[in-house]
Amino acid sequence: MNKIMIFLLLAVSTLSSSCISFTEPEPKSSFKPVYLKRSTFENSIQLEPAKPSVNSGKIYIIDQLMYLNDVNKGFQVFNYSNPTNPIAIGYIKIPGATDVAIRNNILYINQATDLVSINYSVLTNSITVTNRIKNAFPPKISPDGFTAKAKENQVVIDWTNSN
Repeated sequence: MNKIMIFLLLAVSTLSSSCISFTEPEPKSSFKPVYLKRSTFENSIQLEPAKPSVNSGKIYIIDQLMYLNDVNKGFQVFNYSNPTNPIAIGYIKIPGATDVAIRNNILYINQATDLVSINYSVLTNSITVTNRIKNAFPPKISPDGFTAKAKENQVVIDWTNSN
């Protein structure tokens, strides 16, 4: 009888241990996505007075102008006719922007997922959005390599530290 009890006890413990699953929790980003409604996102590009950059990124110099990216915020525009003393002349607010290329006075800017073409006139100190190609780029990835949960009619323009 004792042998049968021991056998049953071993059988039950073996069967029950195979039912228990030890899975590691899914890794989670330590950053939170910053979303902007698609309609707000597409109408967010503005020319503003010059202001200091918070997180400087890439620099693009063409002719007498220098464009300094304020990562995911926009571009500082400088008069660069005297490289030893650049003078801030404006700020192009463009949420989600990290890079620019320029050809024939048209700025081609990645605005999060979109490729946007902008004509910037120094003479009138004005900008005109000339074209937008939606979803030309993949969604922004967090600094630690995660992709945000897609939300309908919203675009990730940045990531903030959630700690």
